[in-house]
Amino acid sequence: MGRFLPKCFRELVASIRFNILNDFLTKQSQSSLLNNLHELNLKLENETFELNLSETFHHLRKLNFYENKYSKMNERISSLQTNLQTSAEYESMLEVLKKLQYISDRNILKLKGQVAAIFGSGKELLLTELIYQNLIDNLTASEIAALISAIVFQGKRFDNDINDNKKIEITPALNQAKQQLINIAIGLDQIQRDYKIATNIEDELNFSIMSLIYKWAQGAKFYDIMYDPDMEVLDIQEGTIVRTIMRIEELCSNIRNAGKTVGNTELVDKLNDVTTLIKRGIVFAPSLYFSETITTL
Repeated sequence: MGRFLPKCFRELVASIRFNILNDFLTKQSQSSLLNNLHELNLKLENETFELNLSETFHHLRKLNFYENKYSKMNERISSLQTNLQTSAEYESMLEVLKKLQYISDRNILKLKGQVAAIFGSGKELLLTELIYQNLIDNLTASEIAALISAIVFQGKRFDNDINDNKKIEITPALNQAKQQLINIAIGLDQIQRDYKIATNIEDELNFSIMSLIYKWAQGAKFYDIMYDPDMEVLDIQEGTIVRTIMRIEELCSNIRNAGKTVGNTELVDKLNDVTTLIKRGIVFAPSLYFSETITTL
């Protein structure tokens, strides 16, 4: 029993000490907090502190400005790198343009380069050479329309599937121009490959609907075009034919402008004739659903 009382006493004393210390620390914390609040209030009222705060925001705005500028610069550099890929490819393309006489040795744009700049289709080299090598000078307007279809038609290639008897319907002049166009494409591909530039101009030519476009330019009705024997092999939707004819008309406009640039009035007149022949009927109607338009098929 004697041992138990001292132990309880010691625990009681320890408890009292803890409460006193805790109360002291609590008061000290409150006092410290009040002091901190007081100091903060003085700083807020201090003009120097406000000036420093203003300068801080100024630097933050300046930092944000340069960060945005840096970000935009990186985006621009990334875009240039994507377009040019490498400086070596860029230099190679310059050499190709020099070899083809589009730019001078000092990288100054020549007349031929100005003509190429008219075409924004990605086939500017082929179209420029088509003009400068007088490929369409001896063709009729209908033959020109048919030949151009090989450049703009984006459907599946079926030209090898059409039998030889149906190919006879193409005129000898058009067949010759077709081969010349292929040779031009092969030559352009070879020149670019010599300078390590990937290219496939020849593979992009598609003569599948050349005979159909020729017939359309000759005055055939759209109904007759869609039920032409060649269509049994081609199996092309009518919308594809319509879009191709419209692309031919757009390209004729560009070639006509190129003819004006080089002063070839005969070429300009021929392209006007091509436009007159193909821009007609349901293909260029405001709507395919007008009954009065459908009756003109």
